[in-house]
Amino acid sequence: MYAAAQLWRDRCLLDELSLFEDDRVSTLENAEILVRDYVLQPDLGEGTFRGKLRGQLATSSPGAVRLAAELLYVHLLIARSSAIGGQKKLELIRGVLGFVDGGHDVPENLARTLESGLLNPGQGYNNYRWRQYAYLIEAVAALKRLPGAERRQVLEEPRRFVELLDGLEENGAAIQRFSLEHLLFPDVFAPVVSREHRQKIQATWPELAGSTSEPASFRVASVANALAPTGRWASGEFVNFYRSPYVWDWGKINDRWNALVRWGQRIRQSIDLTGQERDYKLAGAAALQAARSSGTTSDLAFLRRHNLIDWRAADNFFRWLDGAEDGWEVLNELWGDAGPESVDRFLSRLPRSAADGTGARLSLASVLLGANDALRYPPWRARAVDLAYRLTGHTKPEPAATEGERYEAFLVFLDQVMDAFRRNGVPLGDRLDAQSIIWALMTYDPPEDWTEEEIAAFRDWRRGTGAVPPQLPATPDTADEAGQVSVEEADSTLSEVAADLHLDEAFLDKVVALLKDKKQVIFQGTPGTGKTHVARTLAKWLAGSADRVRLVQFHPTYSYEDFVEGYRPRQDGTGFTLISGPLLTIAEQARANPDHDHVLIIDELNRANVARVFGELYFLLEYRDQSAHLIYRQQPITLPPNLLLIATMNTADRSIALLDSALRRRFYFVDFAPHTEPVAGVLRRYLDKHQHDYRWIADAVEKANEKIADPDAAIGPSHFFRNTPIDDTWLELIWEHAVLPTLRDHFHGRTHKLEELSLTALRKEVTGGTDEDTPLS
Repeated sequence: MYAAAQLWRDRCLLDELSLFEDDRVSTLENAEILVRDYVLQPDLGEGTFRGKLRGQLATSSPGAVRLAAELLYVHLLIARSSAIGGQKKLELIRGVLGFVDGGHDVPENLARTLESGLLNPGQGYNNYRWRQYAYLIEAVAALKRLPGAERRQVLEEPRRFVELLDGLEENGAAIQRFSLEHLLFPDVFAPVVSREHRQKIQATWPELAGSTSEPASFRVASVANALAPTGRWASGEFVNFYRSPYVWDWGKINDRWNALVRWGQRIRQSIDLTGQERDYKLAGAAALQAARSSGTTSDLAFLRRHNLIDWRAADNFFRWLDGAEDGWEVLNELWGDAGPESVDRFLSRLPRSAADGTGARLSLASVLLGANDALRYPPWRARAVDLAYRLTGHTKPEPAATEGERYEAFLVFLDQVMDAFRRNGVPLGDRLDAQSIIWALMTYDPPEDWTEEEIAAFRDWRRGTGAVPPQLPATPDTADEAGQVSVEEADSTLSEVAADLHLDEAFLDKVVALLKDKKQVIFQGTPGTGKTHVARTLAKWLAGSADRVRLVQFHPTYSYEDFVEGYRPRQDGTGFTLISGPLLTIAEQARANPDHDHVLIIDELNRANVARVFGELYFLLEYRDQSAHLIYRQQPITLPPNLLLIATMNTADRSIALLDSALRRRFYFVDFAPHTEPVAGVLRRYLDKHQHDYRWIADAVEKANEKIADPDAAIGPSHFFRNTPIDDTWLELIWEHAVLPTLRDHFHGRTHKLEELSLTALRKEVTGGTDEDTPLS
């Protein structure tokens, strides 16, 4: 991100070049056109930011439009994916580039940078983007009006730069202003873009902030410099006001963190965490130290006996280590100058055959790092850490983060856990204590000595729907046994799931949040958009095991008796017996195993008569804490809170209109549309990863969807996903036998339209090829 900002400064602000290409775009003339057409003519009406921007720039020169796209890149650069996902950023920028002809695009290295960001700039950043963006345009125009030598001086001296910005009308664009200050002078100005937060920081440390006559940005910088123990940059570290120990000096601990502390206190009263968690990890670290000294694998055997890493990962690691000539040399990459950076050095040399996937690789590296200092470098496990982040609202690593950066973020989280306990009067000894509490809170079954009320509240809290526990007992009660939950499937992060699906992690985060809130969502979109595949993959991750996932597919004759329960003939012909359908079966499974989520996937929901199939379940879906009597049984029934439903729905099927409002009120709806994110970029990302030479297919599909001009008939990416490589022969077969049949129905009688949508025509259009190099027909 900082490299991209530096590139923008050097190429565009100091010079007049394009950020994306080797020509002149960042000129005063183009900046003045944007001031005239955008800043001075705001569109405050209804519509999307990009849609209104298209209208505002309708008469602007092509160069000014391209500058508008590049400034939008700069505007989006600082935002974390939790505020706006990388693919959404790219979609916005490419959309503006598409206002003019010429096939302009964002270079790949700059596009990848958009997958990361530094901070969550707040709701105003998205809601009032037009204000932030207008301020950026005015700032660039103000810089461009300066003579070259003076402009360089302003961009090299932070005080001169602040004075320039002081001369602009801020008009509610503080986020953009403070972002600019940090991006262009990151060694001076702290990454704090909220005016309220800046005021609180100054008020908390007034003696460190200095004179009140100084600009606020310099006062915050003074606080940061003074708090840094050895000089902010001399040690390579800086004060992050959003991390421990600073964040709760100027802010306050929120309810989510307080709940974690209260439950942590409660679980320590019932479980001897030193005996259950700490001792064996320290013993393992001692064995690692012995192995490091001896250079033999016998002392590593404990890795197979504990749940610190997945047993499959342990088997693969030992198989590699036993046969690798440089195995111990690779391990020394981790143990020498140990820390988060050594994790990346180690994993860069560890082959995928030894450990595959972020979950397996980082859990292995974190355990092995214990040979240096287990108190400083505790074990990391993907699912437990991800849940802890979610329950506390702690900032997750960006999707593009390396394994070492993910581990560093985990250490920051553990420090924050320690700080939260200290501020509640129950200090922990070290990071290993913090890790032990987090592991117990995220994975242990509730202790048997807890009351039913406590157990229910704890399970609600762990599902994200509860708060603090009932009143803590006055006297600790230590139990000898604690039921640990084994990780039955390979441990993986949501980021890995997103990468496998070629989706933004921010999108999946949103889906998970919707599921946790209402317990049921519907994926709606045209065929070929990957709805079912995403549902199955996400369901397995949520449940932690394929055994806790069930899929049913609705069809026109599907009934209540098939789905919920109904009478079926006995095999001996003596009558009928009441048989539970898939819903009641998985509901009972979930009720018997309340510490795991269970997921029922309903594929093609709208192909059945939904009201007839669901019956009284409409009530139970909305009121999970209440019971209802079913048609065929007298005793009341409830749907357990750990049962989640993911349904898929084909929007090309006109029966979607038959869904009643009662059903719509009980589900959240998530769109899967080929022309918008998250689906729009899936095919391109898939081809980038697996078949780079066929990236033109993504262009051809986009071009075809433009010609089709009907979202319900658009071509989805799933047609082109194969376990074996695509070649020209297979591509022709896919197009002819999977894509065109639907298009022939849609464009019945319009032969000219089908000719435009032939693969040969589309390939020539997007590649500029000739008949000789486009053999497909």
